[in-house]
Amino acid sequence: MSKDYEEKKLGKIVDLKLLIRLNRFTKPFYWILAISLLAVLLASVVDLAQPYLTKVIIDDYVSGYDAKMYVSPESFEEDHEILYEGKYYLRDYYADEIENFDTALPTKQIIKHQKDFILVEDFVSSIISSDDYDLNINGDQATLSIHEDFEGTSQRIYTGQILSEEAYKIFREHDTSGIVKITFMLIFVLVIALVFNYVQTMTLNYVGQKVIFNMREELFKHLSSRSMSYYEKNPIGRLVTRITNDMNNISEMYSDVIISFVKDFVILFGTMFIMVKLNWKLSLICFTTLPIVIIISYIFRTQIRSVQRVIKIKIAQINATLSENISGMKIIQLFNQEKHMFKTFDVINTEHLKAWLREVNIYAIFRPSMNLIYSLTLSILIFYGGNDTIRGAVELGVMVAFISYIQQYFRPIFDLSEKFNIMQAAMASLERIFLILDDDECIENNPTLELSEPFKGDIEFKHVHFAYNPDEPILKDVSFKINAGETIAIVGATGSGKTTITSLIGRFYDIQSGEILVDGHSIKEMDLQFLRSQISIVLQDVFLFAGSIRDNITLGEEMTDERVESVAKFVNANYFIEKYSDKYNHVLTEKGSTLSAGQRQLLSFARALAFDPSILILDEATSNIDTETELLIQDAITKLIQNRTTIIIAHRLSTIQHADKIIVMHKGEIIEMGTHQELLDRKGRYYDLYLLQYQEEHLA
Repeated sequence: MSKDYEEKKLGKIVDLKLLIRLNRFTKPFYWILAISLLAVLLASVVDLAQPYLTKVIIDDYVSGYDAKMYVSPESFEEDHEILYEGKYYLRDYYADEIENFDTALPTKQIIKHQKDFILVEDFVSSIISSDDYDLNINGDQATLSIHEDFEGTSQRIYTGQILSEEAYKIFREHDTSGIVKITFMLIFVLVIALVFNYVQTMTLNYVGQKVIFNMREELFKHLSSRSMSYYEKNPIGRLVTRITNDMNNISEMYSDVIISFVKDFVILFGTMFIMVKLNWKLSLICFTTLPIVIIISYIFRTQIRSVQRVIKIKIAQINATLSENISGMKIIQLFNQEKHMFKTFDVINTEHLKAWLREVNIYAIFRPSMNLIYSLTLSILIFYGGNDTIRGAVELGVMVAFISYIQQYFRPIFDLSEKFNIMQAAMASLERIFLILDDDECIENNPTLELSEPFKGDIEFKHVHFAYNPDEPILKDVSFKINAGETIAIVGATGSGKTTITSLIGRFYDIQSGEILVDGHSIKEMDLQFLRSQISIVLQDVFLFAGSIRDNITLGEEMTDERVESVAKFVNANYFIEKYSDKYNHVLTEKGSTLSAGQRQLLSFARALAFDPSILILDEATSNIDTETELLIQDAITKLIQNRTTIIIAHRLSTIQHADKIIVMHKGEIIEMGTHQELLDRKGRYYDLYLLQYQEEHLA
């Protein structure tokens, strides 16, 4: 992965190539996504139905009493007909549903005057009020004199009958039952919406978390197979950010975007369609602010995109800096660099704060702006629609439904603008994750040999050349052979290639040329896991995991308590383990910081022995150990090297005098090889190193 990849400018909102690659992780859950999609569509339909049902209640039932009614002595054969005093009454909007209806039938209308309801002998008007007529009452009979200026007509006179409470209830019986029916329908719709939304939420989050679970496992497995050089070039904090923050962005895409996009578009276009069907003139009035919404949404999206990119870069830098500083806190404190490191961290943290505040500022402008446009649209609707309702050009229920639909119309617009940015963040995260997965800097494991028996331990280097960087060779034409069961020591100045040799035996790096053989077979022909299972390495800087002593010895492998205790006793680690009340179940802190260097080293010996390796590598295993612990370690080493090939890297020559062979390295080349006495007799570089250390020890 390129070191400066974080600075790459990602412009695409949706990258189909990335989504196609993501499909590999999503494919097993298609059927769940299908259920979620169905739930979303049904929930959207339910949401769209609610304002319409409200409109039906108001127009057809609550305000339906003053509608034009056709009167007939014979039944209309229609469920909504009203039987009153031997005649059948049917409102005009129900009559429209009957084929070949006789519109020449007499009509009547109920008009409300104060507390009385008057059944007028003809249809007067759908918008008449008490200010538009004079009323004379004689018993239960009434006469309406319509003013000349009402609807621009001459004076008209209508007769009517004042309805008793029981008579009025007859005319409203269908309205009452209709309101009850629609109310229960609304309750049912709300319950259904709740169920669908629950199904949608659960299925989407399940798919999102399962996809992230699988991706995170594949990413971890992929990282586990990278060569050591990969980690030398990529900060750990950045990789941790990929597995955490970037994965969360992708999870958010599943839970908040993918199917929700469908719902938002269904709600948006469904609302627009219903609004046009209800009243196209009011719809056009509501849509006048749409261009402003589009412009503001575009500006918001472009502004927030660059800010979120900066925020993600700074988060990755914060993680990398924290990881590095916390790991090196001992050095920081030792050299009194707390203030300097704090200033460095403060710069990055301040830049993150500024970017975050800018994001907050953009949202603080966008959301109120959209609310202002919503309120403006609602005001325009109320102004024009209210006047039309008063004039009777628009039904009251339609007006109420439009107010609800305006809210539904703006909600997905709000959501889509923000979800575009979630989508883009997810695309950026996907690209970064796939960039890691595409990295081929790994040790290829293509075994051609099927080995099951433990190694004998013969090791041979044949003209090996190796370099971490092409222009900086580390090993130059290195050749040597180690016989099974031998103890070989490698000495030389720092940077001469000693540790590199041991790393190459375990195939943590691949050589550029030459060949490395174990038991006469090239290590490239062996299964990598099998090869490493035959090798145990004890390093100078022992790494211990947070967990019990037992877990740090077994590393999660199944081992009996007897096995664990026997290896600990064999390498003299039991002397401090048994001092703890919980012994092998004693929990260590991270890196075993509560143990001394010698105790950590003894635990690493126990770990090495527990896996019973054929090849043992000791890399500066006795450095910086107190005298008492060193005696225990030397005794442990003596026991460990029995009957196994052992390679010891040491600066202190006094610890390797009994090695079967000593290899002297200098600038990546073998300059001397032989036993301790043979090398002393040659009086070469080894002899000079020995004299130098001998003088230092005696002067000390």
